[in-house]
Amino acid sequence: MAVALLSALHWAIFDFLRKRLASYYSAAQMSVMLSLLVLPVYLGYWCFVDKQLPDWKYFKPALISGVLAAIGSVSFIQALALGRMALILPLLSVTPAVAGIFAWLLLGELLTLHQSLLLTVIVSASFILQGGKFIFQEPGAKQVTITSFCWGLCIVFDKQALQYSSLSFHATFITLMVLMVNFIFLRPRYSFQELTKHAGLWGLSTLVFAIAVIAQMQALSGLQPGMVEGLKRAIGIVSASLLGMWCFKEQLSIREWWMILVILIASVLLAMSSGA
Repeated sequence: MAVALLSALHWAIFDFLRKRLASYYSAAQMSVMLSLLVLPVYLGYWCFVDKQLPDWKYFKPALISGVLAAIGSVSFIQALALGRMALILPLLSVTPAVAGIFAWLLLGELLTLHQSLLLTVIVSASFILQGGKFIFQEPGAKQVTITSFCWGLCIVFDKQALQYSSLSFHATFITLMVLMVNFIFLRPRYSFQELTKHAGLWGLSTLVFAIAVIAQMQALSGLQPGMVEGLKRAIGIVSASLLGMWCFKEQLSIREWWMILVILIASVLLAMSSGA
């Protein structure tokens, strides 16, 4: 559970850093560049530390996870380009439910009734905190629906694939797939001068991103994917709201403060229920 919380915290920090990068770069530019920067980190660790090739059973779930992650990434960037964030982002709150359900259907890992209720509370409160509205006819809605399904499902196949592979090999494999698909479909252009101007921000974002991914994969070894995804979304959404208030002078309503409190209490109870 400690590793899951570490991962969730780093995802929250990464979201903040990504928001800073978004002031200078498009979503497509960030997606491709971060994958390109983090790939040597995973590959270097695998080459010099792990040096383990996966079992042949690894490649089926890994390929499925990689395809889902890549489709989700491209769809999310398309959704951001087409729609209004306030009306499409709330649907991302359902990824823990998708992960929890498919972990049960595909892996036979069933949450307890207590954990299921807490996860439902987190998903519902997160949806409300992110705006509480979703209009399927909204431009970008279909794309973010695909994203939610893909990202909620790919973490289940991550867990299955990691039964036959080291963390660093799987991280390298998935990152390479996402990088290739994003580059082929998005083809972002860069200015070398602009990139070097924010080299420190890119470097820090890459480090935090790498830790978040590896810690999330490590957490999957002892927790149901729905719980890992639930804690990730809960801490990320609450942190984004609080950082928005402190750093960007964004106002929080009374209802939003109540949702933050509900998410925090439910997250603590969910963490305690794992027994890990």
